[in-house]
Amino acid sequence: MVKKKESKSSLEKALDLIEILKEKDEVGVTELSKLLGLNKNNVFRLLATLQVEGIIEQEEETGHYKLGKKVLYLEYAYLRGLRFLKEAKPFLKELRNMFNETVYISVLHNTDLVYIYAEEANRSVLVHSRIGKRYSAETAAPGKALLKAKKLKKADYIVEYDFEGLEPEVSEISTVLWDDKTPKAAISIVAPISRLNPSNILEFKEKLLDIAGRVSNKLSSK
Repeated sequence: MVKKKESKSSLEKALDLIEILKEKDEVGVTELSKLLGLNKNNVFRLLATLQVEGIIEQEEETGHYKLGKKVLYLEYAYLRGLRFLKEAKPFLKELRNMFNETVYISVLHNTDLVYIYAEEANRSVLVHSRIGKRYSAETAAPGKALLKAKKLKKADYIVEYDFEGLEPEVSEISTVLWDDKTPKAAISIVAPISRLNPSNILEFKEKLLDIAGRVSNKLSSK
């Protein structure tokens, strides 16, 4: 059951505020008050606390608020603590170099999928970065793969595709990274549909499954 806004704790309200700032470049107090369903005094108190901690910053010219530099340190600390990501990075670079297309790692967060790391392609035409982006797990190829994997009792390399479902003119192919019987994350390739499409998907699938299997074997052997 979702809590009513008035019954949320201060921490929950602060997290809601951070989520809003993740989606917008900068926001004023009036808009934040409406989006959070809180009066301006409550919003000011939340902003003041987060600003002291460096989580948010205020623009001098507009007086609006945005995420602060401290968020980068928190992100770095989170990524540094992910063992599977440390083990996977060399393989992600190898896969990126095979096709010169962007390779992503993403994880489930409740019912959402969040893209947390990428090895970017070096191309003149690129898809907008998905780092930090959050989508319903049921709508994104990596989310679908992870949701199916969670129902399994053994490792199985489920492959999910997305041809322009999440974004126009963008395709994605994804599978799961396993640590023994535990699905840890999804690995995917994202590219314009002109370069990743049903006519050449089998080549991408073969290489993606090879890399995912090698990463998973390394994780499971630790």
